[in-house]
Amino acid sequence: MKIYLTGPDAVSDLHKNGFTNDFQLLGNELWFVQEKLSIRVGEFIILECHKITERGSSVIVYGIIATYHNIKGILISHYKGPKMITPSVLVKSLMK
Repeated sequence: MKIYLTGPDAVSDLHKNGFTNDFQLLGNELWFVQEKLSIRVGEFIILECHKITERGSSVIVYGIIATYHNIKGILISHYKGPKMITPSVLVKSLMK
């Protein structure tokens, strides 16, 4: 795994690898921002995961592919404080 010092560095590398779309976490699903499309568990996998810690907060940048929809994109999760609880929808996709 490559080490990144900042979130923008990780995003830039993912863009170079074809992860050009944006995802947001919406409950137990991913929201494909550009097409306003909901993607459920089982319809996507996480190919890359990078943790960046800066000034007491952490950012995790995920490289995600939704093969059924032919979408490669990025999800960014921000965490503050000592607890980093990963949403179950992401844990299920990480375990594949």
